[in-house]
Amino acid sequence: MTTIPLPPDHNQRVNARQKILEAKYQSTYALTDPDKKSRALALLERIGTIDWKTEGYQSPDHQRDLSIKFHWGHDHRFDADLQVKGRMGNRHLSLAAQFMEGFSLPDNHFQGRAVLDIGCWTGGTTLVLAMLGASRVLALEEVRKYAEATNILATDIYGLSTIHCEPKSLFDLKEGRFDSVYIPGVVYHLSDPVLGLRRLFNRLRDGGDILIESAGIRHDGRMCRFKGNQEHFGGSEDGDMNRGGWAWFWPSASCLDAWMYEAGFDDIRVFYSEEGSRVFGYGKRIKYRDITRAGLSVPDIE
Repeated sequence: MTTIPLPPDHNQRVNARQKILEAKYQSTYALTDPDKKSRALALLERIGTIDWKTEGYQSPDHQRDLSIKFHWGHDHRFDADLQVKGRMGNRHLSLAAQFMEGFSLPDNHFQGRAVLDIGCWTGGTTLVLAMLGASRVLALEEVRKYAEATNILATDIYGLSTIHCEPKSLFDLKEGRFDSVYIPGVVYHLSDPVLGLRRLFNRLRDGGDILIESAGIRHDGRMCRFKGNQEHFGGSEDGDMNRGGWAWFWPSASCLDAWMYEAGFDDIRVFYSEEGSRVFGYGKRIKYRDITRAGLSVPDIE
């Protein structure tokens, strides 16, 4: 295991990198076409709508507030007059800065790569990956309304033929080959994180890499905190429907390292960030290697 000690000026370096990314993001996605701005306004009208039946839920009980009511994911500026605040703010940009600084990735890390983006919400992370040079981005978003919004944003508004979002869980992903997997803010929502990471390992080409970010705990050992999907916090259930929670396991950095290794990854590096109590991981698929199948919930996985 390689736990990266963050330098004293890590946060300052991340903030500086984020400012550069923010400027590039705003210039890249500035709208000048009135017709496309009209499409953007129509998309934003969906914010606040409540819809659980088309998500496939038998009832709204025990489902995430954010899966039932439409909340925009990340801050986005269409032009000087049309901007939208997202639940995650500029996190799509701060995370990219964290990955780059924490793992010493070059600016062109995603250049020319086919990237799998897991849990894109309304497409903020997907647009960032395209901006950073990805040749193709397949986004997965299990909330159907957000998958549709991502496709509208990427295709109808920005005309990005290199982006496509599918409304499915990563557990249903059984084909495709990618150079990188990008999975921020998802692994702690998985009931079976090792199996989920194995699914992603199998979708990488040999030599491909994975970037993971998760809610986590500060602990030197291979520990994780069980949260459970019935634990919620903040916001309100009625009206706003904006509570957080619905997580399963919060890992330590060492625990995330162990999950990644068990799933097949090598050259693993991890670190813990006090900012928001998050853990970050980087690993590579050097070559195929089998997974230990004792007690595995899906024993016939490749």
